[in-house]
Amino acid sequence: MSSDDPTPDNLYKDRWTVQSEDQTATPLGDGEPPLPMVQPPSAGFIVQLFVVPAVIVMVVVGVYLLFSRMAAGETDWRQLVTDVRSENTHVRWRSALTLAQVLQDDALRKAQGQQLASNPEVATALTTLLVELLKKANPTEEEAQQTEFMLKAVGLLDVPDTILGPILDATEMNRDPELRKQALNSLAQVCGRAYERGTPLTDATLVERVIALSKDSEKLHRHQATFILGALTTPEARGRLNDLLEDPDLMTQVNAAVGFARQKSPQGLKVFESLFDGASEWKLDPTTVSTQEQGVEQFEHAMLLKNGMRAVQDLAPQLDAATKQRLLSKISVFAKGAKDIVILSQWVETKAALEK
Repeated sequence: MSSDDPTPDNLYKDRWTVQSEDQTATPLGDGEPPLPMVQPPSAGFIVQLFVVPAVIVMVVVGVYLLFSRMAAGETDWRQLVTDVRSENTHVRWRSALTLAQVLQDDALRKAQGQQLASNPEVATALTTLLVELLKKANPTEEEAQQTEFMLKAVGLLDVPDTILGPILDATEMNRDPELRKQALNSLAQVCGRAYERGTPLTDATLVERVIALSKDSEKLHRHQATFILGALTTPEARGRLNDLLEDPDLMTQVNAAVGFARQKSPQGLKVFESLFDGASEWKLDPTTVSTQEQGVEQFEHAMLLKNGMRAVQDLAPQLDAATKQRLLSKISVFAKGAKDIVILSQWVETKAALEK
């Protein structure tokens, strides 16, 4: 068979047999130049071909996901508000729990958040649920827990016209002590944030109720009410706060003095000096605690001194050199022997402020 016959062997040889170097250099036809040598692609070529398009795609996808997430966040709270009104108990409470968490997360984002704390729709949804619970004359244990939770959630809101009524309702004398405690905690948060924003609450009903609570037979409620008065600036609130500087209970006195310091007033300075003098006789060492009663006392002493020193620190720019030196001397007496890290940490900051 001739070499020109299209046999399988010849076809195989023509198409697949690798030629030698001499053969590749031979022209393929009359006057045709040889094929160029194959070169590997450069790094720049690979970048242009693969990396740059990949980056562009990633950016486009990222922007899409960002706006999708923002849109989803906007939808989520609206859906939660709707679900809080559901007739299905499980849906209602699951949504309330989630909405409270969304509120907390949104608050942490500050200016970048959706400002849900001041959203009237959110406030109305949560307070409506709270009002329903407060209407129950004999709540079950589960309902009591739900009411406390809703008070915590409502305490995250900054819509006074909507939330103050239900919170104040929960502070009534006929309410469970633990419920009243949580209501006062929430009220303190709401009033405190309003004061920090430079728009302290002046609602007459609010001021009247807090003043009444500062005369409560329950010591803890008096402490809480006194603290709240420090965030209220009406003449009636300040007048009651001044009276409480003379209260027989030390913590009430200190809370009143801290309230004045919060308002940049040194009116309670004598209370702080008396506190620091008495602290020299306290055992400020947590390692010596052996009973629950001693533990409570140790904690209260630490909080009193921490709050007192912090208040003095805030007042330092207004104090003259002699007053600063007097306070430094009084504080150093108990601080040198203290073993409580809470007290020692605050002492470092207060000392630095008074030495300026």
